[in-house]
Amino acid sequence: MTEKVVMDALVQMKRTGNLLNELEDLTRQLGESIDRNDQVSTQMLIAMREEPLGKLQDADKALRDQLELLPDRDEAALLAAMLNGGPPAEPAERTQQMLCEQVAVNRRRLKQIMELDRVLSQRLGREKSAYQ
Repeated sequence: MTEKVVMDALVQMKRTGNLLNELEDLTRQLGESIDRNDQVSTQMLIAMREEPLGKLQDADKALRDQLELLPDRDEAALLAAMLNGGPPAEPAERTQQMLCEQVAVNRRRLKQIMELDRVLSQRLGREKSAYQ
């Protein structure tokens, strides 16, 4: 697998990581506004979360497009495996290790955000929560 292919995926995963950090911060602020019973801030923060969510979808699409455009199907399968949490295709290759580490970090962050989002949704929506 070429260094450029892995580096392009790593750039997208780092971008995703930054967006997840932003989303986590906004979600935490949302929880604080709910705790204060500040409905104006709550509505504003819910709206503000749409931007990083949209950018996350764009980053995911860019990765999917990258996979589809790879002419070598074996290379695409190896990259897809790493993007899905698998080990580096070539463990000695540092860029592949960095990609796999970033994927793992992003997965953990996403899991934290989803758990916090579930709790906040249940607090806000009660029986109408999306998680019911």
